[in-house]
Order: sequence, then structure tokens, then C-alpha cells
Amino acid sequence: MRHWWHQVGRPQRLALLVGVLVTLARFCLIGKGTMAFVDESRYVNAMLGLRALSEGHGQEFLRYINSMGARPGDGIWRAIPGLGQALLLLVFDLNPNAPPSLQVPQAFNVLIVSLNALLLYHIYRRFFSVGLALLGLALYSSLVNTNLYLRHLLPYDHSLFFFFLALTVLLRPKTTANLKLQAVVGILAGLSYAIYPGYFMGPILLLAVALLAELDTARSSLSAALKPAAVQLVGLLVVLLGFEGLARLGHTSYWASSRYIATTVTQGSFAEGFSFIGSYFWQVEGWLGISLLLLFGVGVGLSWRAGLTASSGTQRILVRLLTVGFLTWLGYALAVQVGHKLVFYGRTLHFFVPIIIIGALVTLRALGRAKGGRAWHYLGIGGVVLAHFGIFLAGYLPIDYPCDVAYRAGIYDYPQIAASQVSVCNKHLMAYRLFGPRLRSQLAQKHPTPTFQLLNFAYLYPVSCYQPAHLRPGKVVADVPYFMKYPAYQFEGHSARERAILQNHEVDFQIVANGN
Repeated sequence: MRHWWHQVGRPQRLALLVGVLVTLARFCLIGKGTMAFVDESRYVNAMLGLRALSEGHGQEFLRYINSMGARPGDGIWRAIPGLGQALLLLVFDLNPNAPPSLQVPQAFNVLIVSLNALLLYHIYRRFFSVGLALLGLALYSSLVNTNLYLRHLLPYDHSLFFFFLALTVLLRPKTTANLKLQAVVGILAGLSYAIYPGYFMGPILLLAVALLAELDTARSSLSAALKPAAVQLVGLLVVLLGFEGLARLGHTSYWASSRYIATTVTQGSFAEGFSFIGSYFWQVEGWLGISLLLLFGVGVGLSWRAGLTASSGTQRILVRLLTVGFLTWLGYALAVQVGHKLVFYGRTLHFFVPIIIIGALVTLRALGRAKGGRAWHYLGIGGVVLAHFGIFLAGYLPIDYPCDVAYRAGIYDYPQIAASQVSVCNKHLMAYRLFGPRLRSQLAQKHPTPTFQLLNFAYLYPVSCYQPAHLRPGKVVADVPYFMKYPAYQFEGHSARERAILQNHEVDFQIVANGN
């Protein structure tokens, strides 16, 4: 270990230390936030499936993992933290549905985000120097969009993990001509899609990059040039057909679930196909976000111009990756704005952020060459990045969530709730679930008669207008801003009008104890 430490350069040692500190900071962020989004309830199905499998009920297990909204890969993948929760249940009697136990899948999120960062470093090093690759990694790690989902039991980063693995393999020298590696890329792409189908852009991007690489370099027939992409497609289909087979064994259909889910990506605004990315990066990431978008635009232009005369294979690969990435975003935006088939979310941009940073790094490299003094250049940007991450921590740490506040107030069962109101016009909203007590043995205990009134104990979507609600007089147990007051959360399905309502009104979560 000591020999390795002295072998690597000073930038890598500094980056490693900073990476450890960032990871520790991320661990400080968890411990609350689970089940804030409706989609997080699918994690419960994964745990029920794991329990069914442990009891020898194979078909029941398959039914559970295929009831997760066309995400059977996520259901199986979640067995890793689920086993950790099962161990806590056996040893400490911790209720798997309570926040102390749910820190296990949150810690798993932190681990996956850290692994994603390592994979991104390898991807960036394919095109840039050590200093620029580390700068790109610092930019990625500092963004709100990168860190927002750490608290939540959502599949986005886990899907990206397999996509980054596939892209790492694809970008290896001579991979395009290696059919076995192309099959591996296809399998990894299939796993990424099976974990979260919302990132269907991943397999498309990988196939397009492989296809363009062969068309660019092939000296033989068109059929020979198409072969690597075809092999990659076969690897992808093998995974998807495998999951369809598992679904049929459980008397369900992965294909049918996928077709249904594809029709539900409409919670948002079709009018924001092209403007969403700018609104998000400005309102969520501020000046750093807008700067990254501008640098990406310039970087794409620079790469295209350089690609016209590029003799380097690496440069041509970079041009293809940026081109396909941009066209993928453009196609998605057209499907939103013109086709009205999709909508943008913050989690959708989560897929595009690493590519945006690649384009930004192209511009920063050109600026460094033009001005000289690259070390000071990088240090200055590093300071901005560090400040941005600090601002994120200051804003994200104090956010509280209805389910966690209710848990800390000792509300474990629905009979304890005397009344529940919302401060928006929409009344038929998805009510939150209660966690239950810390220990599994306490689940059977009887709780006293209803004593609490709750305000905004629901997922506030849709939001047609603000309508003040008043609870009956009593002791105020909790009064905290509703978590969607944090701007980044407002881009997970709300339109611009709905975001304005959440921003401009005092939408709070309250618990009032009855006076009797």
C-alpha cells in the first residue's frame, strides 16, 4: 500500500483524500428521506420478494420483482442491501420498514455513487489528462443533481452503474472489433435497462457509438461493419428475454409491464421539451450549472471542428460520443415538445450530466492551452466546485420529510391520526405510509386513541393551486417546510406553474397533538 501511495502522482493522492471526505459527507446526509417519493414504495415489494424467496416460494418471489413497474433487475439487485436489513432484523430485531434499518439501502446508494465516480474517472481519462479528468470528476461530484437521490430508494444511480460499466468496456482500445466484448457491453446495457427503463437512452447511445465506430473505420462490407453493433444488440436482447422468461414463470409479463410503463411518463409539462434543461441548471445548480451548459455547447462545436481533420482515434471517439449524446438529448426533447410522448425530469438529466461534463472539459482544455498556467486554472475552478458542494450541503442537510418527522413524533400506526389535511386544492392525493416502530417486536403493541392532526402528510402532486388549511388548536409537535420547497425536488414531475406555487407559498408539514 505504501509503495502504491508513492507511485501515484500528487493530483491523484489529493483527489483520493478529497474523495474520501466527500464520501464521508455523503454518509452524513443519510438517515432520513426514504419513502418521500411514491416510487420508493417499490422497494417494499423487493423486500417482500426476498422474504418469499427465503421461505422457498419461488413463484411469489418472481411475482414481487415483476410488480415493480417494469424494473425486475432492480428487484433482484436490491437483494444486496436487503440481506443487510435481514441480518439487522435477526440480530437486533430492527424493523426493516423503520429509518434505522433503511439506512442500509441508503448506504448502498452512497457506495454505488462512489463506484460511479471511479468509473467516470476511467471514462474521462480515455480522452483527457489526469488533471482534467479529476476536474471533471470534481464537477460531477459537486452537483446537486449528482447527490440529490442519495437519501431515496430509487434506481437511477444503480442503472447508471451498469451503463458506466458498459461504456468503460466500449471505450477500451479495439473493443469495437472484439465481438465478445461487444456482447458484454450489450449484457451490461440490458441490466441497466432492467433496473431502470427510464434510461432507455443508454442502450441506444452504446449501440450508436459502436455502429459509428465501425462505419468510420471499416474497410470491408457494410454487413461486417454492422456486426459489432448486432452482437451488442443480441447481448441486450438476451438479458431482456431472460427477464421475460422469469416473469412468465411467475405468471406475469415483463414485456406487458414495459409497454404500460411507457405510457405513464407524462407527469410534467410537454411545453418544456427544450427549456427544461436550462431552467433546471439555473434554478438548481445556479451559475455553475449554466456555465457547464455553455461550456458543453462550445465543447461540442470545438470537437466537431477538430473531428473534421482528426487523425487520432481517441479524438474521433470523443466526437462520436458527444455527437450521439447531443442527438440523444435532442431526440428526447423532440419527443417531449413535439411528440407529447415523454416529459423531462431532474432524474432524466441525471443521465446526461456526465456527457455534459465531457463537453465542458473539451472547452476547458482549449482554454488551458490558450492561456497557459493550467495548474492555477484548475485550482480556481476547483475552488468554485468546492464552494458549490458546500452550498449544496448547507441547503440539503436541514431538509426534513413528513414520514421521518411523524416517526420521530411517535406516530407508528394510522389509528393515531385523527385528521389529515393538505394545503393545496387537490384532495385525492397519495397519502404517505407510516414507518412503524423501531423494533419488530413492537409492531403488535396497541397504541392510544387518535391524538394527532397532520398537515400535508401526502405526496403533493398534482398542485393546481394553493389553499390554506388550518388544523384545530392543540400542541404543535412539528412545523417544518415541506421537502418540495427545495428547488431540485420540484423538477421531479411538477410543471413550471406548479413549481411556482410551491416556491411562492408557505407549504409546510405540521403535526398538532389534540388537547384531550
